Amino acid sequence: MRTDFLTQNWALVAAMVIGMAVAMFVVLRAYRDSLRGRLRARASELRRKRAQLRRAGYKSANAAVRLERLQARSDSVAPRRLQEAADTVADARALEKIAEDQVLIAENHLRKLIVEEFSPKRHAILRHRYLLDIGPDGKPFTF
Repeated sequence: MRTDFLTQNWALVAAMVIGMAVAMFVVLRAYRDSLRGRLRARASELRRKRAQLRRAGYKSANAAVRLERLQARSDSVAPRRLQEAADTVADARALEKIAEDQVLIAENHLRKLIVEEFSPKRHAILRHRYLLDIGPDGKPFTF
């Protein structure tokens, strides 16, 4: 009976499979476009940017340690290698600064979403949950 039903109604089964896929896509898009979905996306982007900043900090620190070791034995190291190590440190610090700026941008995007889309009663809770509370720095808050 089962194979007989499939052979007679194969188009219905195919339409049902396609319809399920479309329904799942619509539900996923509806969640991503919802307020909670956008908040979650911004928070995960901020976590990714902070992880990139940590990695850039590690690379910068490692490059600085390598340069110090090479400078300690500079009498036996080729000047080209010493210059390359110094350039590597400068590049690593520049990348760290870029990563730091990206973290600030991601924090501002998240802060803007919280301020514009959520009620003022929830602002403090959401900032505490998703943003690091470093404290007031004396600068005005702007977008």
